[in-house]
Amino acid sequence: MKLILIGFMGSGKTTVGQFLAKKLNLELIEMDDLIIKKAGKSIKKIFNEDGEAQFRELETQVSKSLMNKNDCVISTGGGIVMNKINIDFLKNNGKIIFLKASFFEIEKRLIGDNLRPLFKNKKSAKKIFNIRQKLYEECADLIVDTDEKSVEKISYEIISQN
Repeated sequence: MKLILIGFMGSGKTTVGQFLAKKLNLELIEMDDLIIKKAGKSIKKIFNEDGEAQFRELETQVSKSLMNKNDCVISTGGGIVMNKINIDFLKNNGKIIFLKASFFEIEKRLIGDNLRPLFKNKKSAKKIFNIRQKLYEECADLIVDTDEKSVEKISYEIISQN
C-alpha cells in the first residue's frame, strides 16, 4: 500500500500522514525532508539562494526516487502538482489523496508560521491556491475535505476508502 497525500500548504499532509502511518503500520516519508537532505539546506534557503525552479527540480528527483516505494505514506509538498511528471512517478502503485481545505481554514492553521516562503504574501498565496485546486482535484483518486475535522476523523475517512 502506498498513500500519497497532496494538498495546499497547511492542509494537514504532515499531521494526517503521521497518524495514518502509525495506524496502518506504514513508513512515513516526508518529501520536503528528502529535498532538504538532498540540497543540504532548508527549503527557505533553497528558495532564497537557488530559486523556486531549483526546488522544483529537486522535488522531481525525489518523486522519481520514490516511484517504486511501497508500504508507505508519502507527504508531499504543496506544489507537487505543478509538474505532472511528479504525480506520475508517485502514483506508480499508489493512491493519491487530496486533503482539501478552504483558504480561510489554511489561513487559520498557518497563523504565526514563518517557514513557508510562498505564504508570505497572502494575496499571491491565494492566487497560487486557486490555480492549484483544480490540479489537486484532477490528480486525486480520493478527495477528503479537512475543514473543521480532527486528524483522526480525516484519517479514518481515508482508511475506510482503502
